[in-house]
Amino acid sequence: MNYGQRIKELREERGLSLMALAKAIGVSDTAVCKWENQIAEPKLSYIVRLADFFNCSADFLTGRSDDLGWVVQPYLLTQEEKLFLDIIHDLSPQMRNLALQTLKLWKDNHYV
Repeated sequence: MNYGQRIKELREERGLSLMALAKAIGVSDTAVCKWENQIAEPKLSYIVRLADFFNCSADFLTGRSDDLGWVVQPYLLTQEEKLFLDIIHDLSPQMRNLALQTLKLWKDNHYV
């Protein structure tokens, strides 16, 4: 998968518009559109901003690795939490959204 596909996939998984992502990292929506369509490549500084925003590695964004390289700081995760994240990662975007909605519902109804 190329960098454009990765950026688009991460953006869509989070339900963000081009404009919302652009605003979050300080660029124009036209720039994000060009990156996603591989008309232009993001500068290194924007790759770093994207990696920070999406909480993934720059290698994942650029297609050098299929490992998201989760950056979870300052928290140390338990084995159970790591397993949970691995399961969520393997879900389709639609199923991740459903899982997130379910967790929010449980939390809001004090089932936690």
